Amino acid sequence: MQTFIVIGAYQFVGFYVTQYLLNQGEEVIGIDWTDSQASQYIIEEKELEIGRSANYIYFPINKLRLLDISQQDTVFISCYDIRKGKIGRVNCLIDDIVFFLEKCKKNGLDKTPNIVILMPVEDDVEDFQSIITSIEGIASVKIIFLPTIYGPWQPESMCFEAGINQLEQSAIKATLAREYTEDALFITDFVNALERVATLSDRNIQLCSSIDDHWNKCAKIIFGESIDYLFIQPATKIIKGTVYEVQSKTGPEEGVSLQRKHNKRLNLLKKWRMRD
Repeated sequence: MQTFIVIGAYQFVGFYVTQYLLNQGEEVIGIDWTDSQASQYIIEEKELEIGRSANYIYFPINKLRLLDISQQDTVFISCYDIRKGKIGRVNCLIDDIVFFLEKCKKNGLDKTPNIVILMPVEDDVEDFQSIITSIEGIASVKIIFLPTIYGPWQPESMCFEAGINQLEQSAIKATLAREYTEDALFITDFVNALERVATLSDRNIQLCSSIDDHWNKCAKIIFGESIDYLFIQPATKIIKGTVYEVQSKTGPEEGVSLQRKHNKRLNLLKKWRMRD
């Protein structure tokens, strides 16, 4: 039976991929690097959403090197979450992933599992050059380039969540400097398209929204006219692969509203936790 391995299972994008696969009845091994006490609370909340499925097994990132998988399995590596999250020791994390990828090649390049890398479109691939180098020559690889992904569980290191949390303008400007502002996708629209995208023959695929100016429409809802002041530099459209248009069933108003509701709920839960 096919098993799916998700590296970044308790992050943002990786969590939704894990949840989607479990909802489809698939067996999933979740790998994650979260270890702080605050993050442990987040893990517990996400485990409740997953439902503590019998089809799910979790391993910390330091156990990744011990994992043996077969050719029929599929590995999702969320470089998107590595880039967008607040992570210490990034180099050690990437080293663990590279070691695992090299291990996957031990029976030959034509016998590796399916590998899907979720990459932020704005990043220079040099930031993940060791991973890119490790997958060279593997036919069963896809790199899916993502625009800004938003929705519940978006990290505060990203612009929309920083705005919803009403961080200081200097902090919001810092998130903007690292964010792709030419396009956006609501998280569930992305994961619902993932199965179709994974069947495409192209190796490098870039997702885009069916809604024009999606990022700016979300930003206007969150920041109002002040978004014009916050912009540091003009946005540049980037193309890194075959463009695949995702049907955006969740529009900016609904998507931002859902993210705000989740943010409010999570902040209340944090306050109740602090009282215990």
